Amino acid sequence: LLNAIRSDQFDPASRAVDSLVKIGTPKAVDALVSVGLGGDYYGIERYIGSKLVSLPAGEGFDRVCELATEDRRSSARVILTLVLANRTELGANKAVLTNLYDKDASVALTSVEALAKKENLASVDHLIEALARLEKVRRHDTLLGYEIRKCLLKITGEDFKNADDWRNFWAPRKDTYKKPPPGSAKKKGMTSVRRDPPAFFGMEVVAKNVVFLLDVSGSMEKIDDLPEEPGSSTPGGTRVGDEPEPEPKDSTPNPARQRLKRVQNELIRTIERLPQDVAFNIVTFNHEIKSMSKGLKKASSRHKREAISYVRNFEAQGETWTDHALREAFGAPNLRAIFLLSDGAPRRDNQLLDTGPILKWVREANRFRRVRLNTVGFSQAGKKLRSFMENLARQNNGEFIELK
Repeated sequence: LLNAIRSDQFDPASRAVDSLVKIGTPKAVDALVSVGLGGDYYGIERYIGSKLVSLPAGEGFDRVCELATEDRRSSARVILTLVLANRTELGANKAVLTNLYDKDASVALTSVEALAKKENLASVDHLIEALARLEKVRRHDTLLGYEIRKCLLKITGEDFKNADDWRNFWAPRKDTYKKPPPGSAKKKGMTSVRRDPPAFFGMEVVAKNVVFLLDVSGSMEKIDDLPEEPGSSTPGGTRVGDEPEPEPKDSTPNPARQRLKRVQNELIRTIERLPQDVAFNIVTFNHEIKSMSKGLKKASSRHKREAISYVRNFEAQGETWTDHALREAFGAPNLRAIFLLSDGAPRRDNQLLDTGPILKWVREANRFRRVRLNTVGFSQAGKKLRSFMENLARQNNGEFIELK
């Protein structure tokens, strides 16, 4: 297996994996995990994961559960936690819950993802305890705290401000509680410390290390019409009696509807409200990639003033090199969230790019880091952009919104 991975040969590597899975002993599992989940070969990692999901219960699977919490590499713990998200055994559930308290935020976030997938009421007490521990060290307003509350909301249909409120609600009900029907969860505000948290086009900025990745290509100069109000219709058709002619719509472009201006205004509002413990950067892209700073900067008063000045100087020109921009954004260390805004599908040399390789690169680059990738598109840009931005957000545990 090691030789096949070193020579980048999938077929012999997959055959070696099949042989070790067939043996199925703890030693065979150790070999699979130590050699195959080293972060060197994405294709084999996925293949091993698919095989471990269907590994029969027994000593080999018990070893998988142990390694999910004990392997010294966070990358292996992330992969094995994702594997155990698909298993219902007690050992699998215990391992996933243990990783809820992992010191590595990527592992803890993966645990929350797994618990949200399982939707098991038995995990509620543990999620509340994890939230309480974050409160104790004043980290409850981080991305992890946000994701824990999202998970609790999905499982129970309820949302409360803090762990004590959760305990008061859950303790007398947990033995008889029935999960609400799908889609009935009530979002009451997903952060517990700030009642009015910073947001970017309605998406809450809860991560402490953030990159705003913004398209400033030539199409961002466009001025969009106001969306029609519900029930409005175009002039024409049959009128009754002396019904007056409908007033013509004002065709004068509204400068406030320019895409770039809308983005500038919204981003300035977001920056102004960032708390000082947030570190952020702004990266713009067209046919060039430009960063406000060499790395993430704390949201001090001075840095926010500099950022606002930077935003006001945006100019729209050129093409949409989204692939290069994403590579630049993911280069930031300790990154927890990206907010990507674009009004057009990726394009270079006046040719639309195949988005498949871009999605694949991001999925591979983010498989261990678990960065939340939130995306903002424009409805006027059409189905290709919408599909790309939706897929980016979905595969990276983010949100997608479409501006009109």
